[in-house]
Amino acid sequence: MIRLELDKLKKELPFLPEGEPNLPEDVAHSSVVMPVFQKNGQDGFLLQKRNPNLASHPGQISFPGGVKDPEDKDLLVTALREWEEEMGAPDKELSVIGNYRGQLTHTGFHITPFLAKYSGDFRFEFNPEEVERIIILELDRLWEAPFYSIKGRRKPDSPLLEVFYFDIEEGLLWGATARIIVDFLREHAGFDRPPILRTPNLSSAPFLDVKKPE
Repeated sequence: MIRLELDKLKKELPFLPEGEPNLPEDVAHSSVVMPVFQKNGQDGFLLQKRNPNLASHPGQISFPGGVKDPEDKDLLVTALREWEEEMGAPDKELSVIGNYRGQLTHTGFHITPFLAKYSGDFRFEFNPEEVERIIILELDRLWEAPFYSIKGRRKPDSPLLEVFYFDIEEGLLWGATARIIVDFLREHAGFDRPPILRTPNLSSAPFLDVKKPE
């Protein structure tokens, strides 16, 4: 069973509303909420499945969040604003615990994650123009769901990258969101499940059709 010690995380994680120092300047700064829930003896994350008609990352499973607007005071404001706009729930239902390590994506974004405990009633008036559905992901499901990865380099001299994929019942959880989840659970929840290494079989995102046999 995967459990998160939130009191311990509150002491261990930094709280940096503006994000990590020295964020790269040549990328789009964005942030997400990692909403943790604890219900019926289960710990989990709240995720969203994006509207398949969106121009950016259509149909992907992700944390609520987005790009920092010029009027946003800091990246925490961005994450909480996006939470309210996308999930349709007030930010007062979140208690921010701290920052998790940022992620730089190959698509030109730097993502700052904010871990927060959710204490609402699980009723979401989400924005259907952006969100297809809300996903309540109990962490123990990640022990059972098919788990894969691919490895490769974007250029011959680039570092080796590993992309993770969970084939959950709501769809394919992959990319930056899966990377954040795997890294976080490995560091803070003893998640040591190894993925099955696959060979990419698609020429474009998500680069792997997990249903195709090797």
